[in-house]
Amino acid sequence: MNYKLFIAKRYLFSRKGSKFTSFITYVSIAGVALGVAALIITISIMSGFEKEIKEKVAGLVSHIQIGSFGKEGLHDYDYAMKRLREDIPEITRMSAFVQKEAVLRTPDMVEGILIKGINPETDISTTRNKILDGEFDLHSTDTNISKILIGQKLAEKLGIKVGDKIFVFGINGIPSPLNHPKIRQFRVTGLYETGLRDYDDVIVYTDIQSAQKLFELGQNVTGIEVNIGNIERADTVVNVMKNILGYPYYPKSLFTMYRGLFTWVELQKAPAPVILSLIIIVATFNIISTLLMMVLEKTQSIGILKSLGVSKTGIMSIFIYNGMLIGLTGTLIGITIGLGLSFLEMEFHFFKLPDFYYMSSVPILIDPLMIVLVAVISMSLCFIATVIPSYLASRMDPVKSIRFA
Repeated sequence: MNYKLFIAKRYLFSRKGSKFTSFITYVSIAGVALGVAALIITISIMSGFEKEIKEKVAGLVSHIQIGSFGKEGLHDYDYAMKRLREDIPEITRMSAFVQKEAVLRTPDMVEGILIKGINPETDISTTRNKILDGEFDLHSTDTNISKILIGQKLAEKLGIKVGDKIFVFGINGIPSPLNHPKIRQFRVTGLYETGLRDYDDVIVYTDIQSAQKLFELGQNVTGIEVNIGNIERADTVVNVMKNILGYPYYPKSLFTMYRGLFTWVELQKAPAPVILSLIIIVATFNIISTLLMMVLEKTQSIGILKSLGVSKTGIMSIFIYNGMLIGLTGTLIGITIGLGLSFLEMEFHFFKLPDFYYMSSVPILIDPLMIVLVAVISMSLCFIATVIPSYLASRMDPVKSIRFA
């Protein structure tokens, strides 16, 4: 065994040393462990929150939406979709849709909604997997009554159940005696809930043909939904689409459509690691004080080691080992606590969240690279903290050190 490491371990864990120094050592270890654990838990929660928001929004609106600058919508959208598939290999799924404002009426209430007409065979949203009651069935056999899916919260608000018939007024411009809203009857076949309350309360789904008839669009659609292999490249793919399609197509990524939501997530995520890193920095000051006290306590031992021929570098290495042992022990304990609590929350969901967070429990995403980064930062700070006490120990005069009592 390296004699420097052997002596460092004896200094640090010897039961014959000062009880006060031992207590400060344990405080230093606890400080590092607390900082590391807090940082891991916070990063895991923030990463999980960002992932959940992205998945929920992407499942609701797709990675990219291609709209139109004109009010009449998109006519030759089949050609546009074919060209995009040929020119952009990153595209995984595409589907045309119709989405416009409408008014939903029940016998007792009236509510403004967004009605979205989709093709059930090619639809890329996750709504079909979020049905709470009824079924994902939008195939209409009756030409007069179409089928519709409604958000659970909106259904509760309006007193709607599966099987009920409702009326939807399609709005084309400003209603007037010369511009009557188009009225169509629908039957509710399912209630869904995605977890994004603000959207579940507004968006209702029907088949694309019924939506085209409701808004008198003919064969036109209002947009095309696109999913790609890597959601992080959505903005880059949008720029490529603009060059390929030109006017009147207007592609937008979900990061642009919901800029406020993602900006809020980033604002929540950015400062937390910086603030919590201060806990580790404070813990490193504890390491400095611990090593300084140890240097004073082991002054005679330092003098004896120097008289036996141990160099200044050797003395310095002994106390660097001491600080690194404190940092390593604290870091390993902190990682164990942080990962342990994170896994427990993932398994049992101890902490519940209110509705405006778009999820019912605290989300956790454990990133191994971030764990390694936290460990490296912790050990680096601990190493820096050992330099000053170790240097002071190496500069001691061996004669005065031996005489020190």
